[in-house]
Amino acid sequence: MPTSGAASGWRIVLLTVAPAVAHDFTLSLRALGHEVVALVVPAGIRGLRPLDLEGWAELGRLFEAAPPSLDVLLVSERAHMTPRLADLRPDLLLCFFFPWKLPPEALALAPLGAVNVHPSLLPRYRGPCPLGWALREDARELGLTFHRMDASFDTGPVLAQGTFPLQDEDTEELVFEKLLLASRQLLPRVVERVARRDVGERQVEAAATFAPFFEPAYRDIDWRDSARSVHLKVRACRFAAWRDGHGDARARLQGRWVRVRRTRAWRGEDPRSEPGTLLARQGDELLVQCGDAPLWVVSHRPEEA
Repeated sequence: MPTSGAASGWRIVLLTVAPAVAHDFTLSLRALGHEVVALVVPAGIRGLRPLDLEGWAELGRLFEAAPPSLDVLLVSERAHMTPRLADLRPDLLLCFFFPWKLPPEALALAPLGAVNVHPSLLPRYRGPCPLGWALREDARELGLTFHRMDASFDTGPVLAQGTFPLQDEDTEELVFEKLLLASRQLLPRVVERVARRDVGERQVEAAATFAPFFEPAYRDIDWRDSARSVHLKVRACRFAAWRDGHGDARARLQGRWVRVRRTRAWRGEDPRSEPGTLLARQGDELLVQCGDAPLWVVSHRPEEA
């Protein structure tokens, strides 16, 4: 039975690296009568990097997003995860954008189990890069799955699923807003099923696909490709997971490497120029010729040395 008793609400430990998740889920679960007693944040590989400035900034955003009553626990090594979680006496573990695999001992700590939120319609796009692959393959909608956690990544029984539409002009921020809205809509159903000790529906293994880390070479833009292909690459890279930590797409422009963060389609007559030619500027935006049509580079910055 839960340590706090179902009538008085559950003790929930939330594991994430996303500030918006920390804020939204804490408030949503509180509205459902339960309390997030701690936010657990991983350090190290594919977690936060507290030894550099970007890592400290990410950690600062998590502290700012967390309600004042919520403890934030930074775990430095995976081996420390189980004893740290045990100290928190959780009734339920809830993971969303958490890059570490929980060991069986950690999964067994909470009487109500452990639930993960995966941004795809499982069993499709299992693995570390579901959003990146969906965007890379030009998906017109994105999925979301709450599932029970087991010994493998993204294979446990499903508790709830939903989809939301994806527009071509959706920014990274808007996609995450839609993702959080879908998760909030599904959360009451998940809590209700967990309360009933519902084990969920088994995933259909024959339908499973894998979303691995992106290969490093994918991020390099070839202006001879179609404008649509370049646009998809730029957008997918913003949501990708990389084994070596690399991020944005990059390209050669006027003799130097730049990181390309956002593009949009050209809405005019197609000029005839060599791929990679800079055709026009509007403020910081650059119009670049691709293999079949121009493409606006809306956001870019120099590649770090």
